[in-house]
Amino acid sequence: MQNDVRIFFTKTGTAKYISHLDLMRCMSRAFRRAQIPLWFTEGYNPHLFMTFARPLSLGQESLCECVDVRLTGEMTFKEMQNRLNDALVPGITVVSVAKPVHKPTEIAFADYEIRLFSETPELAFSALQSGLSKSSICVTKKAKQGRRKIDKEMDIKPNIASWQVSKTENGVMLFVRLTAGDQNNINPALLLSAVLNDANIEIDHTEILKKRVLLENGESFS
Repeated sequence: MQNDVRIFFTKTGTAKYISHLDLMRCMSRAFRRAQIPLWFTEGYNPHLFMTFARPLSLGQESLCECVDVRLTGEMTFKEMQNRLNDALVPGITVVSVAKPVHKPTEIAFADYEIRLFSETPELAFSALQSGLSKSSICVTKKAKQGRRKIDKEMDIKPNIASWQVSKTENGVMLFVRLTAGDQNNINPALLLSAVLNDANIEIDHTEILKKRVLLENGESFS
């Protein structure tokens, strides 16, 4: 008997430098160490069945990553969570295990908290306010054309569902909701690059945290 299970986890701290490919290896090793009975694909080269929803970009943190697997034996969700947390590396923490409710294709938006550290916070604040208030925000994005990837010019202003900028002691905080669907997945780093491209300000460094993913109606993905 096979049971689909969805595992929600955080990816913070130094774990943000783990690439998606390495994350897959990391999770696979953790499942083996935790001795969780999971389903493997059949055929000549069987491998662990894992499906990640909206993989995270390298260098970004998240409180809402998830991976779907299939159980082939009996184990409570709480035991799975405890075993995995004992086996995972620092920065990756399982926060819940549950039966999948929605399909990954139903994800429509993602909420981000972005901190920009600058010695000129007033200028950074003004630049973000001005850039995000423009009627259009044009970027160059990679797009598939057959088997090739080509540069495509697009206006991502319609992909910003909401935003709010506030000043902090050593920089600026940006809360933004971006489209995160199959066809309209906007990387917040791309947005920042486009908004601040013409601004003559110094940004020491940026921290991007994905806080949650949402459905079209605004409900949380589960």
